[in-house]
Amino acid sequence: MVTLNDNQIELVCERIFKNPLEDTDLQDSLLDHFCCFIESKMSEGLSFEEGFKQASISIAPNGVGEIEEELFFIKHFKTNLTMKRILYFSSFLTAFTLSLYLLFKHLHWPFANMLLQAGNVVLLLFVLPSLGALVYRNRTSLAFSDKVRLIIGFLAGTLISTGMIFKGLHFPGSGLMFAIGWGIFACIFLPIFFYQLYQKSVQVV
Repeated sequence: MVTLNDNQIELVCERIFKNPLEDTDLQDSLLDHFCCFIESKMSEGLSFEEGFKQASISIAPNGVGEIEEELFFIKHFKTNLTMKRILYFSSFLTAFTLSLYLLFKHLHWPFANMLLQAGNVVLLLFVLPSLGALVYRNRTSLAFSDKVRLIIGFLAGTLISTGMIFKGLHFPGSGLMFAIGWGIFACIFLPIFFYQLYQKSVQVV
């Protein structure tokens, strides 16, 4: 049985881990798996380079980063599912209460302001935290531009909902938070959001 020397092991490590993995246990396991595979092929008469090429194709044809992402998804599937349920249900609740607020306000019915406050509280305490947690947990699979857009949206949503709650409770600073939040949303978030939508539609065509 052929055994790789230290220089060959170091070369394998440099080639497959150009960007080190966050999961060091997985990184060690993958390195061991690559080395065993190459040693097996070299025992069959292949060269080190040929063995490494076959190992790359068989173990990680799209890179080791993809394996880490898939493993992360499997490990956190249930947690992600729970967080998505909270996110979508609370988002529905927010949209529902704010829609009722508009209806009640238009018809001059009572409890309109209460519905407005309820919608903003759900947005601030459930929608935004669950969205932020999901983004953080899946940060490795998100493009940099998506992260920027989501952070800006999170900031704008926090300022707007907090400003609305403060306004309903007659706390100071509500107008400033509300204005800055809507300014960020209209002038920064929306242009980035629609530009990214346009880019994706062009790529599809």
